[in-house]
Amino acid sequence: YPGIPRTLSNRSFQIYAFSQSYTDFSLNSVSKALLGKEKIDYGLDFDKLSLYQTANYCYNDAQLTYELTSFNGDLLMNLLVIIARIGRMPIDDIARMGVSQWIRSLLYYEHRKRNALIPKREELQRRTEGVMSDAVIKDKKYRGGLVVEPKEGIHFKVVVMDFASLYPSIIKVRNLSYETVRCPHEECKKNTIPQTNHWACSKNNGLTAIIIGSLRDLRVNYYKSLSKKETLTDEQRQQYTVVSQALKVILNASYGVMGAEIFPLYFLPAAEATTAVGRYTILETIKKCEGTGIEVLYGDTDSLFIKNPTEEQIQKLIEQAKTDHGVDLEIDKTYRYCVLSNRKKNYLGVTDSGKVDVKGLTGKKSHTPGFIKKLFFDLLDVLSEVKTMEDFVKAKKQISEKIADCGKKVEAKEIPLEDLTFNVMLSKAPSEYVKTIPQHIRAAKQLESIRELKKGDKISFIKILNKPGVKPVELAKKEEIDSKKYMEFLESTLEQITSSMDLDFDTILGKPKQTGLDEFFWS
Repeated sequence: YPGIPRTLSNRSFQIYAFSQSYTDFSLNSVSKALLGKEKIDYGLDFDKLSLYQTANYCYNDAQLTYELTSFNGDLLMNLLVIIARIGRMPIDDIARMGVSQWIRSLLYYEHRKRNALIPKREELQRRTEGVMSDAVIKDKKYRGGLVVEPKEGIHFKVVVMDFASLYPSIIKVRNLSYETVRCPHEECKKNTIPQTNHWACSKNNGLTAIIIGSLRDLRVNYYKSLSKKETLTDEQRQQYTVVSQALKVILNASYGVMGAEIFPLYFLPAAEATTAVGRYTILETIKKCEGTGIEVLYGDTDSLFIKNPTEEQIQKLIEQAKTDHGVDLEIDKTYRYCVLSNRKKNYLGVTDSGKVDVKGLTGKKSHTPGFIKKLFFDLLDVLSEVKTMEDFVKAKKQISEKIADCGKKVEAKEIPLEDLTFNVMLSKAPSEYVKTIPQHIRAAKQLESIRELKKGDKISFIKILNKPGVKPVELAKKEEIDSKKYMEFLESTLEQITSSMDLDFDTILGKPKQTGLDEFFWS
């Protein structure tokens, strides 16, 4: 079954088709996340299994593999077939290659269909020399999306507005492609791209703009709305949803490939133009909000958090986005309340149904120790019950108490060893690691004296005080636990919750708050 984990480890499938339901790509992890089933664990080395146990183990693996291709109405296979049709590639190539190669295949096909020459990388490179804008952030070739400073605190009745397929829409509306951005026509130079020194062609349609624009229209105007139609059978709805997801996978990568050096049609001005128009669109929409009395709390690339708008204000905003910028603005979600910290990309929100969204959700990762994972979800349960400001104040107190209680247990070494384990799958045999040896391999090497380890085996280890700093749980003792390391991991995992709620970890644990040099000199 090596092809299935390889296919599911494709970031495009993981993020856009399966909403990041799984975080590592072993058969066990993916099956657990998507099917709710697991591999058989007899607790014995493979060579110690009876013939029946070996057969049952192999049969179960085969069953899981089959179900991953057939669950939810053959979702994965249908996705592969549809993407193969769009990308003009065989299914096995789609399964083993990344999304940039799907897009390359599609663009090459369209070039040949039109008898158009495919430009050499060097030709495109020559057109970019000395023309990039100055506004480039460290380690990036061009500026990305706009992130608006958050307004700190708790806000009730928050609506999150989302620009549907923002970058694909911009590529279509602004006619952005490698041959249209900085085209040779003098008269086109007045068709400028905001915040850059580029322009877009107004005489000819760009191939990327035509293809990506068509796929975007097909998804937004047809399949996305069709999949929500009430008269459809379950089978039809599933079919249309799969097509919509397949299109989403390709569209979400479409602008990024323009600015990726590995892409054969890499043309940086086109990528820079796309994100520049995105930033301009967000800024202009914020101005419109302020002009109509809507308070903008936060903005991130293609979404805006606005406070308690009326239906009329929302409708006006949607119409203006379409009229002024040619993009679709829609309601993504409504939060009963939202808590914003002073840091960008760090917030938590609770929907009317009580679902808690925390940006990042480190606490859900599969390698997180069990005691931290349990505490993390306990805190989310507390937050889901908040309905008023008074509730929120009580929730802060409850959360502080739960963290303090857990911290005391860690420092007193009262947590069972099995709840302290970090669980990591071996991606290759321990002997294959030569230069850099990760901590789970250090633990694995200690286990090799007891049993043979190979690729795919799971290592469960704990952090210990003495070198090498880790030990397999089978060999560890409670008194060896490095409580300090666990406290640090606990703090970093819960930071997304505590920082957005203005809670200080040291204060919760009853420790003196650390003072910076500026506070020392000026207090």
